[in-house]
Amino acid sequence: MFCLAAPRFLSTSTGALYILDVQNEDGLYNYRCMTRHRYTGETRQSNSARLFLSDPTNSAPAILDGFERREVMTSHRVELPCKASGHPAPKFRWLKDNRPLEPDSRFRQSVTGLLIERAQPSDTGSYVCEVWNSYGNAEVVGRLQVKEPLKAVVSPRKVKGSVGSQVSLSCSVSGSEEYELSWYRNGEIIYPGNSVRMTGNNRENLVMAGMAKSDGGAYQCFARNGKMSAQDFVQVILEDGTPKIISSFSEKVFGTNEFVSLFCTVKGTPEPRVTWTLDDEPVIRDSRHRIGHYTSQEGHVVSHLNISQTTGPDGGVYRCICNNSAGAVSYQARINVRGPASIRPMKNLTAIAGRDMYIHCRVIGYPYYSIKWHKDANLLPYNHRQRAFENNGTLKLYDVQKDVDEGEYTCSVLVSPSLSTSQSVHISVKVPPTIHPFEFPRFSIGQRVFIPCVVMSGDQPVFITWQKDGQPIPASLSVTIDNIDFTSSLRISNLSLLHNGNYTCIARNQAAIVEHQSQLIVRVPPKFVVQPKDQDGIYGKAVILNCSAEGYPVPTIVWKYSKGK
Repeated sequence: MFCLAAPRFLSTSTGALYILDVQNEDGLYNYRCMTRHRYTGETRQSNSARLFLSDPTNSAPAILDGFERREVMTSHRVELPCKASGHPAPKFRWLKDNRPLEPDSRFRQSVTGLLIERAQPSDTGSYVCEVWNSYGNAEVVGRLQVKEPLKAVVSPRKVKGSVGSQVSLSCSVSGSEEYELSWYRNGEIIYPGNSVRMTGNNRENLVMAGMAKSDGGAYQCFARNGKMSAQDFVQVILEDGTPKIISSFSEKVFGTNEFVSLFCTVKGTPEPRVTWTLDDEPVIRDSRHRIGHYTSQEGHVVSHLNISQTTGPDGGVYRCICNNSAGAVSYQARINVRGPASIRPMKNLTAIAGRDMYIHCRVIGYPYYSIKWHKDANLLPYNHRQRAFENNGTLKLYDVQKDVDEGEYTCSVLVSPSLSTSQSVHISVKVPPTIHPFEFPRFSIGQRVFIPCVVMSGDQPVFITWQKDGQPIPASLSVTIDNIDFTSSLRISNLSLLHNGNYTCIARNQAAIVEHQSQLIVRVPPKFVVQPKDQDGIYGKAVILNCSAEGYPVPTIVWKYSKGK
């Protein structure tokens, strides 16, 4: 036995043997195909075959080897087989897209077909191999698809935004018309949501609104198509666009019938919106009160409030409020207008127990001697939870208590040594709900659950609801909720893995909304899904032993090795 190496013997990558210029002695041998394993070196032989020779007879070409479709990656080598028998020896001609194949140093016609070196995307097309002699003709028709590696490009390449703004990214994928695309932020997959939209046939456009500071980082587009994948990323830098007041007005004293101009200069991204208030009420535009805005060369917003022919009621605390989607900021100062002092009408207020509260006594007119606060004829403050600011007439109550702080408060302004004026306001105190903390104990699949949520204190009526993972509990989970007065109980008769999650009890009344959350973990004993099996290995080569288990929490798998067992 010997290997065929003569120039007349050709072996193709598909295992076909071609014998050129057949000789009589070629029929004397047995022919076998021998394979050798690339890694182990193991060889195998096919059964033997003989070549029977006969005198040539005139015949039309008959196709011995052809192709219908070939796929090759860009820059790789590919052979389009075309071999035919016939007598006289057939002639061959190649066409691409119904036109004669143009000469190219990368194309070489051999006895086995057409060999293309360093395939290019432009080589894609329909190829025809025409075969003919004086007795007839035949042809091989096939298509070559030159595939480019999958490539992903994210644009724009540089992304700078601000907190609260909208950021849009686009991922352009080439190399395939069919692919799956995913977006990642700092290695975590991004899902569509209230502030996140993905558009396009393959979700190639990512639009994010109301960006938070934590949303900055690396954004990655990952495309997959079968065994091919590609990725690209850009860095999204978010600057703090929260409004900042650069310059503003200061406290001043004016006479009646004077002209007053107040201004606030603010920067921020997006461009902030500026509004004005007087003693916490919006400034009403009229013929004497005009508000204007413009943008400076530096990109700052300048807002001004002009008041003509001032009168006593024009006095008070003016505030400019600047806000955009990134945040808000405000500045205030008092403007005094000379005239008889008086107090603006005061509205009754509601306080929340346990919180701090401010009560404002808005004085108009100037000058005046002092501002004092009383409750039940007692001068304030008379304990550590009260503080009176005489310069602006504000009273602060710390840690409001219903039994002590509810009632009527009177603000008195000493206009002259012998004259004073006053206004009263009633403070009602609402008590928010307080939930007794609860925790889910350890549960296993199939068990029953009963968890009460008890509102220990708070004004009635109180309304109690439940959520799972921040959403209403789906009816499909068969969770029963029982509400009795100030208690709401959650019952589950047959636990499953679907019940895993964070459960929140929410209590609300006129004072506030409070909540308490606890995690329910349904434990499932581990069991093997795939167990390791005996497996042969090749010395020096990698081998994979599969082992998989399921359960909850996810089981920890530990491997042990025992030599010889």
